[in-house]
Amino acid sequence: MALRSFFLLCGALFVISCGDGASPGTGSAPPPVPACTGNLVDLSSDVQHIHDPAIAKQDGTYYVYSSSALASFYTSPDLRTWTKAGTVFDALPQWIQEELPNPNHIGSPDIAWYDGKWVMYYQSHIAPGCNAAMGVATNVTLDPNDPEYKWDDHGLVLRSVPLFENIDIICGQDEVLFDAIDPHLFVDPTDNRPWLVFGSTLGGIFLVEIDPKTFRPTQHPRNFVLLASRPLIQLDPIIEGAYMIHRNGWYYLFFSHNRCCQGPDTKYNILVGRSRTLAGPYFDKDGVALLDEGGTLLIEREGRVIGTGHTDVYSEAGYDYLVHHGYDSTLDYDSILNVRRLDWGDDGWPVACIAAD
Repeated sequence: MALRSFFLLCGALFVISCGDGASPGTGSAPPPVPACTGNLVDLSSDVQHIHDPAIAKQDGTYYVYSSSALASFYTSPDLRTWTKAGTVFDALPQWIQEELPNPNHIGSPDIAWYDGKWVMYYQSHIAPGCNAAMGVATNVTLDPNDPEYKWDDHGLVLRSVPLFENIDIICGQDEVLFDAIDPHLFVDPTDNRPWLVFGSTLGGIFLVEIDPKTFRPTQHPRNFVLLASRPLIQLDPIIEGAYMIHRNGWYYLFFSHNRCCQGPDTKYNILVGRSRTLAGPYFDKDGVALLDEGGTLLIEREGRVIGTGHTDVYSEAGYDYLVHHGYDSTLDYDSILNVRRLDWGDDGWPVACIAAD
C-alpha cells in the first residue's frame, strides 16, 4: 500500500506452535483431553499480567511467553497451572535502545521451532504511534536450567519509522505503509518455507518470505503481501495480533480487531478468515474479504473476562488449543492467560470452547 492509497482511504493435526512441527521432547504424554468448557487455566496460579501470549512445549514442559519489560515467560506441566519462570532478556538489547527513543518493553514475543533451533521474533515500539522495531533471537533450548541455554540476539529485522515530521501514526519504509509489530513465524508445511506474518492498523497485516538463515525479509517492502486491513476512517480501526495455521488444504488467519487495554470499554476480540493459497485472498465464513474488514468472530468475552485477543494456536495429540489473553473485570481489567479447546465444525471453521453463562 503506497502513500496515495492512505490518502484515498484516509482431526489429526501437526504441532502448529513449533514451526516445522518437530520440536524436541514433545513425545511425553499430553494432558487429558479437556471438556469444551472454557478457559482451562487455574486462575490462582501465575496467569495474571500475561499479555500477547505465545506457547511452546519442550521435554514435557509448556512455556508461555508474554509482552513485558523484558519478555516474561511462564512454565506449566499441564496447560492449567502456571509459574512465572523468568525473562528472556536481562536488559533491553542495545540495538533497540539505539533505534527507538526511550524504549521500555519487549512486545509480542513469538516462539517457534525451526531448523533445529527455537526462534523468537519480538518487537518494541513507541506507543501510541507506529515507530517500531522488530528483532529476532534464537536458542537451542527453552529450559533455563540447561547448560546450553542462551538466547542469541540477531538484532534488527524490520523497522517502521514515521514518514512525516511530527506525525507518529504514519509509518513504514520507502513510501510503503506498515507497522513493524506483532511478528509471527509461519512455516508452510507444504514446502517448509518460512514466512513472516506481521503488522497492525496502519497498512494492515502483511506476509513476507524470510531468509531461513538470517530470518530477515527477502523482499522489498513494496512486495510485501497485504492479507487483511480495515478502513482507517473510523473511531477504532485497529487490526493486529495475527497468527496463521494450515489445515486440510486451507490457510487460516487468526487476528484481533479493536483497541486493547481500555478497561471496561475494551472491545478487543478474535476473528478468523481462510484461503486456499498462502498469499490469499482471505475471506470470512460469510464470504467477506479480510481486505474489506471481513472476519468471522471466534471469541470476544467469557463471563468476567472481556477483550479476548492476540491469538496463538497449539496442537497436540489431535486436539487444538486457542491461547490468548483477556481482561478480568475482577482484577481491575488486568490481563490473564486463556487456554481453551478449539474445535472444528463440519464446515471446516474453528469454534472456540466458551463457558456457558
